[in-house]
Amino acid sequence: MRYLTIMWHILVGLVYLAVVIGALSVATTRFETLVLAGIIQVYAAVLFNFSVSGVGADVNNYAGFVRFRILAAAQGITANEDGTFAEQDKALVDAIGKYKTTVLIDRFANGAVSIYALFKIGQAIFFA
Repeated sequence: MRYLTIMWHILVGLVYLAVVIGALSVATTRFETLVLAGIIQVYAAVLFNFSVSGVGADVNNYAGFVRFRILAAAQGITANEDGTFAEQDKALVDAIGKYKTTVLIDRFANGAVSIYALFKIGQAIFFA
């Protein structure tokens, strides 16, 4: 199932790149190319920022759990209704680690789209 998820993210990234290439290839004038590439660049930047924010939130939540676990251990509390804190810690690390590869694939696809949009902007400005 894990490899299917990775393959799905690769396919989605390739489709994303193909749609951007297709959208920019139908632009006939310099103005259309600049506007489309600019919109695509803004979309890619927003998408990247959401990706970074999501990973940052996960790391912050994990750090909060670790701080809580340290404070709870100092009070002699080692478990709650969800199990021991060590088990919860391992489950949280596993959950965060599972999507590390897919986040990297998505960022690579987003970077490729961003570079292509910047290329088209440069091409429209300097070589048209």
